[in-house]
Amino acid sequence: MIYVYGICDPSDAALALRRRGLGGATLRALEHGGLAAVYSRHRSLQPRPLPKLVLHHERVVEAVMATGAVLPLRFGTQLEDEEQLVALLTARHDELTRSLERVRGKTELGVRVISVDPPGAGQADERTGRDYLLARVRAHRRHEQAIHDVHAALGALSEASCIREPGPIPAILVAAYLVDSERVAEFRRQADRLAGRPAGTRMIVTGPWPPYSFATEQP
Repeated sequence: MIYVYGICDPSDAALALRRRGLGGATLRALEHGGLAAVYSRHRSLQPRPLPKLVLHHERVVEAVMATGAVLPLRFGTQLEDEEQLVALLTARHDELTRSLERVRGKTELGVRVISVDPPGAGQADERTGRDYLLARVRAHRRHEQAIHDVHAALGALSEASCIREPGPIPAILVAAYLVDSERVAEFRRQADRLAGRPAGTRMIVTGPWPPYSFATEQP
């Protein structure tokens, strides 16, 4: 059984190989068709998404990213053997090559906009069901405007973006942005300018991260 961490240029795998993989396994690099896959061998491995193991996976990917472009694979990616890995690199060679070029010199930043209006805010003045519904409609419109304003402004500073389903309130926007490494500071400054608009919202920016959201071609 082999566990695969990411895909990179052959010349960029060396730094990562100085680390250890999950369970202390030796890290290896398989080169094929101008691509390299960083992986480790295991007699048996059932990686559970525990924080310690996920962080270990992340550190290996970040070690590759410190040298050059990387297409990080999701935690838990396993294959039977090196032959299956070669088959994957062969079948997806053109896609992986294009994706690697797309993320070269770039990093991923995460943005989350959440509502900080306390539950039931304003309900003291909402004496009827109609008043309550109108208040909810106004809040929904504010949130939609926040999504539009934030995404338009930050999207203009990124090479690509991905909006995810935000889930239940308080989250109203959850997005990832592929940003040129030289524009990360500019992106953060823009996020600071947008923070708190509209009133009752808060913005959280995380990263830089390996480009997990952009490791494959978007449909």
